[in-house]
Amino acid sequence: SWFRLGCIFDPDGDRVRFYDGTREIDMNRFGAIAFHYMVTWRKEKGVVAKSVATSNFVNIIAEKLGVPVMETQVGFKNFRPWLSRNADPKALIAFEESDGISGLNNTLEKDAQFGLLLALEIMAVTGKNLGEYLDELYKEYGCFYPTRSGFEVDKSLVGAPLKAKVDAVARKAAPGTNVTVGDKQKEVRKILTLDGVKIIFTDDSWMLIRPSGTEPKVRIYTECREEAEKDAMFEAAKKLFFQD
Repeated sequence: SWFRLGCIFDPDGDRVRFYDGTREIDMNRFGAIAFHYMVTWRKEKGVVAKSVATSNFVNIIAEKLGVPVMETQVGFKNFRPWLSRNADPKALIAFEESDGISGLNNTLEKDAQFGLLLALEIMAVTGKNLGEYLDELYKEYGCFYPTRSGFEVDKSLVGAPLKAKVDAVARKAAPGTNVTVGDKQKEVRKILTLDGVKIIFTDDSWMLIRPSGTEPKVRIYTECREEAEKDAMFEAAKKLFFQD
C-alpha cells in the first residue's frame, strides 16, 4: 500500500502538524502515537511529558502501559527536567497541544524536524500510515475530541483579579461534585491547579480554564469522548467561570 505523509512547519521550524492523505493529525494525536510507538515498538523506558492543556489521550495510553505522565504548566521550557542530558527518568516524548514536540536524546526546545523524522520512522517500521496507527489506538483506547476556545472579559480584570476569578472555579467544582454539561450531570474525579483550573470528570472528559496574563481573555480547553459534547463543554466551563 502507498505511504502518504503531508507535513507543515511554522517559519522558525519549532511546530509541526501532519496530514496522511485522509485527515489532519495535530500534536494532541501525534504525540500519543509517538509515545505509544516509543514504548511498544522501540521498547524504550522512561516517562511522557505533556502540558496541562494537551489531550489526555496519552494519559489513558500511558496508564495502561504503566508509564508515568509528567503533566506541566503550559510552556515548552517546563519539559526540561525530563529532556536534559542527565534527566532521570527521561522523557521518551515531550509535547504540547500547540504543535511542539521533542523527545529522547534530542534538543530541549520544540523541534519540528524531530517530529517529521519520527513520523517517517513510525511509518517505515510499522508499515502504517499515521491515520491507520491512530485508528488502531482509537479502537483500543476510545476516541477523544479536544478543542480550545476562549472569551473576552472586562479590562479591569487583567492580572491578579482574573487569576483569582479562575482560581475560584476549583472551589465550585471540587472532586465528588457534579457539573451540568448539556443535559448530563458529570461527576468531578480530579482537579489540577498547575496552570489555571483543570477539571477531570469520571468519564475521562475534562475542561481547563486559564487566564491570559496579558489580555482581558479567558482561555478554555476541553476534551470529550463524544464529539457532539464539544459545545456543551465550552458553555459549562464558561458558566462555571461566571457563577458566583
